[in-house]
Amino acid sequence: MQAKPFAIVIALFVFLGVILLIRRHRMTLKYALFWLCTSTMVLFLAINDGLLFWFKDLFGFVLASNFIFFLSTVFLVVLSLMLTVYVNQQNDRAEILAQKVGILEHEIKELKRK
Repeated sequence: MQAKPFAIVIALFVFLGVILLIRRHRMTLKYALFWLCTSTMVLFLAINDGLLFWFKDLFGFVLASNFIFFLSTVFLVVLSLMLTVYVNQQNDRAEILAQKVGILEHEIKELKRK
């Protein structure tokens, strides 16, 4: 299979897969937007490969494959950053919940003493 049709099929597969996950309430739109935008960009660049070569020349890459690897690296860095933010938010929520459970246990012990 050639690269262009393969990229189009994969981009459509990811886009439709994310839409399906949203519909089944397994992914929120907040986190799905990144995947939808990325798959749309890949689909757009796969269909308009002239635009890919224009961006390659604009940013000074010698080969289009180098530019694609660069975009892949940027994608992974942004995804890692988003996941780090998500993990930090979950840690904060877990800490707050643990504190609230501790307060409730303390109040229950106080009520039992009375």
